[in-house]
Amino acid sequence: MTFLPAPPNSGIRFRRVDLEGKPEIDARIDNVTQTTRSTTLGKGSAKIQTVEHVLATFAGYQVDNAIVELDSSEPPVADGSAREYCKMIESAGVVPQAELREAYSVTEPLELQTSESLVSVFPHERFKVSCTSSDAEGRFSQFLSIEISPETWKKDVSQARTFCFFEEIEYLIKNGLIKGGSLENAVIIRDDAVLTTEPLRYPDEFVRHKILDLIGDLYLVGRPIKGHVVAVRPSHASNCELARLIQIQMRKPLEAMQTFFPPPAVEKSTPLTDQKSVIEAVRSGDSLDIDAVMKILPHRYPFLMIDKVTKIEGNKITAVKNVTVNE
Repeated sequence: MTFLPAPPNSGIRFRRVDLEGKPEIDARIDNVTQTTRSTTLGKGSAKIQTVEHVLATFAGYQVDNAIVELDSSEPPVADGSAREYCKMIESAGVVPQAELREAYSVTEPLELQTSESLVSVFPHERFKVSCTSSDAEGRFSQFLSIEISPETWKKDVSQARTFCFFEEIEYLIKNGLIKGGSLENAVIIRDDAVLTTEPLRYPDEFVRHKILDLIGDLYLVGRPIKGHVVAVRPSHASNCELARLIQIQMRKPLEAMQTFFPPPAVEKSTPLTDQKSVIEAVRSGDSLDIDAVMKILPHRYPFLMIDKVTKIEGNKITAVKNVTVNE
């Protein structure tokens, strides 16, 4: 994995250098495709798994623009924390850019509750997280409230390692979610015992890692956040749903303003004239009109059952079929 500088207002982007065309995926909540045990981004046939620790590092150091090059579908796990990523940023250095850094200030409380998690955010002049961590039975319950700055991020959060409960391991292995997992990069809790190759780095390391994950997932909003996040047993799924709620709140003023203006003129899309451009469109997850579909599928009416492709996600597509009266 390599961190590269990026121009202002470009955000955080992941680039798969091992795939043809070196496809890029913006670190935005709209590109999240999976949140089981980690957060996965996807666009077209490309995907990046477990992005939360890298994003938390950029958020912690207040890095707005960067390109992350990878030759795999997942960043190196390192020791299960963000410590090695912090070393990368500190060795490269951070420079200010000319454009104004615009954080989003939460305007009104937002709350999300699932069967396992309760997450909410309230207006606050800085970015603060208050988190409670425990398992379903209330074991190893820990609480921490902390304002996030580059100093507190590095000292109090970044070194907290991934952890899981022993009874979860069989499920994780069967689903291919911890292929590189070991006591070198994770803390295992079995009954009342904590299994680790070194002493806990913090007395409350578990809740600090939950905060680390939450910081990374919320950075998918695409902007720094000013607000007080209160989370009880958060997960990647609940974190990402809260990020979506924040994004909806961010868009409300723009949508209200657009109500009083005529819609912009619709630009005609450039037709896909050759097979190569069609393949590139598929890889990037673009929509496909009927001409592009016919360049991919050998079928013709009445066996061409697709008239338009509106969304491409890996091996899954969403398509439209216009049914005529005689059909």
